Amino acid sequence: MKTWEEFNTRFHPVRNEDPLDFYGCVNAEGEWFDSSESFEIAVHWCCYSAGEYDLSNEGELQWMATEGRKHGYSIIHGTMIKQMYEKGLIK
Repeated sequence: MKTWEEFNTRFHPVRNEDPLDFYGCVNAEGEWFDSSESFEIAVHWCCYSAGEYDLSNEGELQWMATEGRKHGYSIIHGTMIKQMYEKGLIK
């Protein structure tokens, strides 16, 4: 298994100094496929991943709470993603 530093190619801080201060998009298979410094933008990337391109910000949040949940999408803070990766739960 790669170290966290080798694995973490999906997020590089822009505004924050803390390299774990981000929100990751994780699918039902445990694959971390995108991330953002903003929770709302992470939700946006989950919607895009599912083909939901024309939703308002509120619509994206509603989709995530209903359909996104049914499809297994999750938004997980970077500190937890790192811990989950180290336990073998994130790909």
